[in-house]
Amino acid sequence: MDKKTQKKLLDKQMTRREFLQFAGASLLVLFGLSNIVALLNHAKRTAEAPDTSQAKASTGFGSRKFGV
Repeated sequence: MDKKTQKKLLDKQMTRREFLQFAGASLLVLFGLSNIVALLNHAKRTAEAPDTSQAKASTGFGSRKFGV
């Protein structure tokens, strides 16, 4: 990119809405849409997962009163 084109892009007037749209699109490109979707799916599965800590502690070492 030459300096003339770069200066033209930096001097362009834009509204707050246009800036936010540009910033959001830039983040999507930077991090990748698939990574963002995977992160959201992982967060949803983590929130919906049942608490299995009691099930794991009900058998095996440490499941009884004195751990035997």
